[in-house]
Amino acid sequence: MVLATEGVWCGAPDLHAQVSVHLNRIGYRVIHGVLADGDGTLLSNISGIESLEAFSLRITKGTPWRAFDILPILDEEKPGLIIANLFHSYMLARLLGRMLHRIPVVSVLHSSEQGIARTILERMTLGFTEYFVAVSEEGAKYARETIKVPDRKLKVISPGVDFERIVNPSMPREAMRRSLGYSESDFVIGCVARFHPVKDHPTLLRAFKLLNERRPEARLLLVGGGEDFNKISALAETLGLLGKVRFTGYRRDVPDLYNAMDAYCLTSKREGMPQVILEAMAAGVPVVATEAPGIISILRHEANSLLAPIGDAESIAGALEAIAAQPGLAATIACAARKDVERHSLAFYLEQYQELVESIIGPPLSGD
Repeated sequence: MVLATEGVWCGAPDLHAQVSVHLNRIGYRVIHGVLADGDGTLLSNISGIESLEAFSLRITKGTPWRAFDILPILDEEKPGLIIANLFHSYMLARLLGRMLHRIPVVSVLHSSEQGIARTILERMTLGFTEYFVAVSEEGAKYARETIKVPDRKLKVISPGVDFERIVNPSMPREAMRRSLGYSESDFVIGCVARFHPVKDHPTLLRAFKLLNERRPEARLLLVGGGEDFNKISALAETLGLLGKVRFTGYRRDVPDLYNAMDAYCLTSKREGMPQVILEAMAAGVPVVATEAPGIISILRHEANSLLAPIGDAESIAGALEAIAAQPGLAATIACAARKDVERHSLAFYLEQYQELVESIIGPPLSGD
């Protein structure tokens, strides 16, 4: 069983679904579950895959008791292993899967810091996980030093990029930009991220407002959905940016969207190892980002990106303006980023998970 927090087809949930699809393809019987529906795109995309089962517990803030609905599923399916991604999923797996049903659990952490309450719960339940997977060396250091995960339980498996998909968009750049309402003279800044406080879209909007005052041709393309969508769209209106900012919702044609961008910007307060930045790097889009935990594990200022302090709208605007004003700088950091991301292939990522699963429950049975 692969268990994720939310049923959205982007970022980390997308990668976890790729793990389910791969394990299913090589012969394991896989059940892919999510705690919350999200926008439903993830389950709708994988439910049609032959022999890959999927379910949602449909947990909301008002219905936390639905977490216990996993118990009859565990009783009936009797999974040999649960790979649980992000805090709420692996706490559920540890308590109801490992403690009550003695099912081995792999906990996947996508952050390099957590609050005190979560850290205490991590330590209290650490005995109920066979392996603790961090997505970056920075995350592994946090797990080792703060959560006190022993080295024998700790593994680092960094996200992987499907290079063939990213570098081969289905639509020419000019056509994609036209479909979005952009001309070739527009300077298009993209951000693919869920609307959540940790992503700090307000700082991105304020930085864009500063940039747009200096460069009226600047446009902002926001891709995704999430709990803060209404708040962010209202802020864009308050800042007088609705004519310059486009909200697309969740999209499956992300490679085409990267191809339409002149810069990619992520203003997160913290990350694990952001899949979207790896994809933008692979697509050859110059990246501007904050010096947030997780981001600085892959980006280097003025080498493969331009970085700015967390929450500093003026510095972010300045970095974006530098990309717009200096094509040579933009090309240099984009080229370096593309080379740096080559070691993060999707095939290697899936291979590492396959090896981990085999080490715990053995290879898939012939004819399974």
